[in-house]
Amino acid sequence: MRCVDVPRNVSKSLRKLAGENLKHIPVLGQVEGLPLKSTLSPRGDRAYRLHIHSNIWRKLRIDAGATVEVMLFLDSEPRDPVLPYDLAGGLAGEPRALAIFNSLTPAFRRQIVRYMEQAKHASTREKRIRLIVNRMLQRAAKRRKKKNA
Repeated sequence: MRCVDVPRNVSKSLRKLAGENLKHIPVLGQVEGLPLKSTLSPRGDRAYRLHIHSNIWRKLRIDAGATVEVMLFLDSEPRDPVLPYDLAGGLAGEPRALAIFNSLTPAFRRQIVRYMEQAKHASTREKRIRLIVNRMLQRAAKRRKKKNA
């Protein structure tokens, strides 16, 4: 994993633009001229880190310690996936599962939607919906157990 530590003053500016309570900041930009769509992750001390995807650093033939030019913009477009009607219906039937699903990061929700949409048969979609709902309920139970411990 290659990453760039975002300077504190830039982190502070981005945090102000995105909202102080936002833990992960969605960004668009460029690394050495190659387009980038990513999310800044907290690295401690109220600063952020930008992870560079392997398709970028391999194309640029850079490695850890290299100096690169990075340009970032706050991404204001919503990143939430559009829920297929059948998955939305399955989650709506279990409010706890829906609450846990909505608490996941947009990237994780997109991954779940992609997994569900890859099913080619209706029976497979139904099985996957049941599986997703059950996994969300398991997460809810773990959170409740952790909270009560």
